[in-house]
Amino acid sequence: MTALLAAEDSKPEYSITLDWLAFTFKEDTHEAANWISRYASSRAAMAIAPTNGYRQAYRTENGIVVQWNPDREEMGYHTVIAGSAIRHVLEYHGMDQKTLIQTVLDAGGSITRLDIAKDVQGVNISLDEIYKALERREYQGSARTFSQIHSLNGGNTIYVGSRQSEKFIRIYDKAAQSGLVGEKWHRFELETKGMVARALATLLTQDDRWSSAFGTIVQHMVTVPTLRDWQAFFQPGEVQIGIPKLEKKSDREKWIESQVIPAVAKHAVEFPNSEAVKRLVALLELIKRQGNEPQVD
Repeated sequence: MTALLAAEDSKPEYSITLDWLAFTFKEDTHEAANWISRYASSRAAMAIAPTNGYRQAYRTENGIVVQWNPDREEMGYHTVIAGSAIRHVLEYHGMDQKTLIQTVLDAGGSITRLDIAKDVQGVNISLDEIYKALERREYQGSARTFSQIHSLNGGNTIYVGSRQSEKFIRIYDKAAQSGLVGEKWHRFELETKGMVARALATLLTQDDRWSSAFGTIVQHMVTVPTLRDWQAFFQPGEVQIGIPKLEKKSDREKWIESQVIPAVAKHAVEFPNSEAVKRLVALLELIKRQGNEPQVD
């Protein structure tokens, strides 16, 4: 099987990342207050419409959402770090995904949802073939609910399980979703909630083998061992823990404007003789000069 994949696909790339982290600080402790102050301060945040019974909410510059209900203290402070916000936080604070989860646990946060995503790039995968196999019941595992949606932009998504359960799967064409014509990029997302999410959070902080944990949970739900397109997501060996990608130019521009520039400016003020800042300035000047100089073949 591995030889077949190598022959058909060039330089396949695999990575696994934290894709969603939601948690609640049920008690107004010193540790919880410190976490919010450091990572999700309301300074320069934007007020947004609250949901799920909360009455107040804001979104930080990093994209972290914090909600609370001043009339119901028992609801606590509910915090969501989703999608590109995870990368923004990691870059800004210079930490990895395991550390981010650990800071939440150390501060007393109760994990309510945790998603991890496994990306496969450079490999031909037919989601239609996977869904046909599921319809023919050529799978093993506890899952009994499957659905598929094709979108107008060429997207294709398979859903496994129920959104109301503690485990839910999405498998989709990430390249089509991101508008990357001609690229091969598929994502396999595992959404966990409740007790499963809390157990997974603890496991991810204690072990670098995220792919193994991911595979164990997923294949207990569903696996199609005889189908090449399914097995493309579960090649032997451990997969590196990546970081959420900045998928569009607009995302990168927003990240640079909202995170990189303020961080560099703050560092320059605190450390006027910073060698790192000097190197950055010199590099930008070099790029600018090279861009204005005529190119010689």
